[in-house]
Amino acid sequence: MRKVVLIFWLFFLLVSCDSALEFNINQSDIVVEGWIEADGYPVIIVTETFPISNRYENVENLKQFIVKWAKVTVISETDSVVLTGKYDNGYFPPYVYTTSSIKGEVGKSYTLKVEYKDYNVTAKTTIPEFPEITSFNLHKCDGVDSLYIVDANFSGNFSETNYYQCFSRVGAKWRQYFASFMGSLNGHNLSYSSTIPIYRSRHLLEDDYTPYYKYNDTISVKVSQLDSVSYNFWHEYMKTQVTSLNTFFSFQENLSSNINGGIGYWCGYASRRAYFVVKSDTTILLND
Repeated sequence: MRKVVLIFWLFFLLVSCDSALEFNINQSDIVVEGWIEADGYPVIIVTETFPISNRYENVENLKQFIVKWAKVTVISETDSVVLTGKYDNGYFPPYVYTTSSIKGEVGKSYTLKVEYKDYNVTAKTTIPEFPEITSFNLHKCDGVDSLYIVDANFSGNFSETNYYQCFSRVGAKWRQYFASFMGSLNGHNLSYSSTIPIYRSRHLLEDDYTPYYKYNDTISVKVSQLDSVSYNFWHEYMKTQVTSLNTFFSFQENLSSNINGGIGYWCGYASRRAYFVVKSDTTILLND
């Protein structure tokens, strides 16, 4: 996956800052961001890349790069379903392809096909078992009464074949989960009983970021078990963000991907979730 031109929401971040540096990337490509959950439905976002320069672009002008007329198909071991595109402000960008005619199942593989103009994109993913999470806990950060952190408690026999990605979302607007800061985990590094933090995701175009949660936040977190290819994508994505000196240009190397004919990712997840409202007496609302 090429440097800088990666995921559509990153482009909004790039063009919104008043940079003194000049960038000009003229090659167009198709970007596919997709996932299918165990016991859930597929969601795919399709966009095109666009030239990046130091010229300011209004976010409204960038909507033209959302792909609304692709043929998106998900193929299971027993079925093939063409997805329907629709506007949904709970996702970013706010246009998704989805269907209720096919639902993810643990242990099954799913092939994605995206046909648009001269692009013919294919990808394949597998949904593993659900992660062994015994509990989620919300508590105050040490020494800071106004900030909070969520922990997930694991149990089980971990091995190098167990891979996890943590996600979070804050507020009632979003249906989409965003990758949690430093949220990629390899089971090889976990003991039989491990506690790991689930940090707040860095939000789109967010200026004042903290990896912790704040008072009155409505929080949803999830820990997803995923296959090795999906893990490699998220692990490298997180690594480049953490190690980059400049947050806005964090993609300094190619990223692993299972997308053929484009860039992006297609991931299968089996997830455990928890929901919290941050109050003086913190309460868990639901635990899958």
